[in-house]
Amino acid sequence: MMKSTNALSAFATLRFAGGALDPDEISDTLKEKPTRAYRKGEPYRPGPRSPELIGKTGLWYFSTNRIIPSTDLKDHLDALIRLIAPFGDQGRRLRELHEIMDKKNLQAHVTLFWRGASEAQKPYISSVETDVFRRLPADIEADFDVESGSP
Repeated sequence: MMKSTNALSAFATLRFAGGALDPDEISDTLKEKPTRAYRKGEPYRPGPRSPELIGKTGLWYFSTNRIIPSTDLKDHLDALIRLIAPFGDQGRRLRELHEIMDKKNLQAHVTLFWRGASEAQKPYISSVETDVFRRLPADIEADFDVESGSP
């Protein structure tokens, strides 16, 4: 991945979803607390001023938004990679997640957010970085945007 220069903000998210999802099982496997999590049928609040809703499916959601202070998207992407495939574990965590996903019919999603100044070049994500998520398997969505120039 090339360094994203002139970035104003960047963050990444990892989300697991499915009717049989047990958030504690994902947290235990990843050794990380989620930003938000709930089981199907469990009440949750999407925001501080939002009314309480009932989960139509289970969700485990992690965002680097307030955890990684960098505006370089690579730092956020690396944080997610370390979460699902930490250095030195020979793919054990990735296999455990894959087994849970298969057994409980869960889906995984990665979203990369980046916003840059009007002259900024959007970041490029290499296949080496995305291969880790594809092995999970997780779909990957990139939401890259630059500010509009002056009129």
